[in-house]
Order: sequence, then C-alpha cells, then structure tokens
Amino acid sequence: MEERHKNIKPIYDLVVKKVFCNEAVALQFVQDIFDLSAKSAKLIGGDKIFRANSNVEDDFNIAVDILVELDNHAQVIIEVQLAKQAFFMNRIWAYLCKQVNDNIERLKQNEEERHAIYKKLPPVYVAAIVDRNYFEGDDPISTFLIKEETRNTELKMYVDNDIKEMPLLKIVFLELKKYKPELKESYNKVRWLEFFGNKKYTSEPGEVIDQADDLLNVRNWTKEEKDMYDERTRQLDHQWATYAYAREEGIEYGMQRGMEQGIQQGMQRGMEQGIQQGMQQGMEQGMEQGIQQGMERGKIGTIVNLVKEGIIAKEVGAEKLNITEKEFESYLQEM
Repeated sequence: MEERHKNIKPIYDLVVKKVFCNEAVALQFVQDIFDLSAKSAKLIGGDKIFRANSNVEDDFNIAVDILVELDNHAQVIIEVQLAKQAFFMNRIWAYLCKQVNDNIERLKQNEEERHAIYKKLPPVYVAAIVDRNYFEGDDPISTFLIKEETRNTELKMYVDNDIKEMPLLKIVFLELKKYKPELKESYNKVRWLEFFGNKKYTSEPGEVIDQADDLLNVRNWTKEEKDMYDERTRQLDHQWATYAYAREEGIEYGMQRGMEQGIQQGMQRGMEQGIQQGMQQGMEQGMEQGIQQGMERGKIGTIVNLVKEGIIAKEVGAEKLNITEKEFESYLQEM
C-alpha cells in the first residue's frame, strides 16, 4: 500500500516525540486508544530528544518515550519500538513500576497524611506502538487488563474524589504490521494504525489527525529539529558500515562452509576416483560456492534487516539488491 509520507517515518522516535508534544494530539490518542473520557492532557515527560552521540546508555536508560497526564490524574506512558525485543514486556513493566514509584515519592513529599498518598495515587497505563508482531492472531490492537481468573472481574480503583472507578492497569499494543484496510475496529482506533503505519487513510481521519500529519511536514520544523532528523539519517552510514562487516562475516562463513562441504564432497569422490584427487577438487569447488553463497546471503540478510527496522524503504532495499520489490518481499517473509 502506498505511503503517505515518502521521506518521513512517523514511527521514528524523534518524530513520535514531536507529534505528541502537541497536547491536543496526545489527548485524542489517549481518548481513542484507552476509551477514556479525559478533557485535557499535558506532556510531563518524554519531551527531551537524545542525540546519537549523547552519553545516554540506551541499555540502562529507563526514561520513557512519552508520558502524558490527564485531567483525571491518570498517566499514560507511550512507548514505541521499531525492532522486536525479546525483553520488551520486561521493559514495559520496568517503566510502569518506576512511574508508580516516582508518583509515590512525589506524594510523600507533598502529603502529610499517609492515607492521602493512596487516595491521590494515579493509575498508570501503557500504549505500545510496535513495528513488529508480538502476539498470535490477526488483531492489530490488543488490550490487557487485570481480571479475576474465573469470574473475569476487572480490578479497578478510585482516583482522588472522582466517583468513577478506573482500571487499575491497562496496557494496549498497536501492532502496525497487522493493519489491513478492511479492519472492523472503530475507525477512531484504526486511524492511529494508519497514521503511525504511514498508510493512506481509508476514511476522513478528523481535524486532530490532520494536525498530527502537518507536524510531519519537515518544512515546518525548526532548524534544531531538522538537525536532529539529519543526525538520525546519518546513522544510516553506520548501518552500511555494519553491512560491510556482515559481508566480511559472510565471506568467512562461506570459506568455512566451503571447506566442510569440500571435504565431504572430496571424500565421496575419493571413493570413486581416488581420495587425494577427490578431496582437492571437492574443497576447491566447495570453497568457491561457499564464499559466493556466504557473501550473497550476508548482503541480503543485512539489507532485509535494515528494511525491517525501518532504516531504509523497501524499494531502496530492492534497488540495492537489483531485484524487483515482489522478489524482495519473499526475502522479507523468509528472514
């Protein structure tokens, strides 16, 4: 399906931060995805964008992508992932627990009575926008709650003087790769799959989504924002350096496989033509084939990974391999 924006990926971290810095957009997203009747929202975390050469250690940095607070005191963490991570659920749990703990510490400093801390402790929810599938099934939107095992009763909580109960915990996953134009979900939810998935809208998205799309127009960005995006783009050079390394690894792998295959072929032929002559011929042919196959698989695998991570477009990957996009699709499915 044709992309709305050719030169911008809406799911890139710094682009997502810019989108949700618009509090009207953040509020609409939370209302649509979590079915919350909030009237206003404010960004209280995630407005800082780290440069590629910063000293932040990504593996140990638990600063959330986006943190929004609603007028009903509920807080929503919005986390985005391009590549699939084996421990992504653990990271979400760490983000959520840390935020709850931070809220407790903040209330301890402001409240004299202990019971007031629990009275004013807000619920914390998580929205995970992911470019890779994490769950079985075709549903692109998965909502998780805490419920009693046999009666299916949901745990809820009161917030301050609000008489309406709210879910104690709510985590929503948007799996962008599962999007299909014929989805039966409420379009208020589907339009966010189309927005972050860079798909053409199948219906009128609404004024707020139009505002969000305007934020993707680079011509309206500040110089600092453009510099940041350019810096992110320059990281592609590093990715291509990784490709060169993978190519060398492919050669080494091919040589090793070639020797193994050559020995096997040589031994087989040696039984028929003589062990010495067969081993020599088998090793030479096996090494040549192995080197060639290793180089080619290394090149293909690297470019496929770059496309899957959203670093380059599919058509660019196909061009690099000098094949059609349809042929490239088969590699995306295989690897």
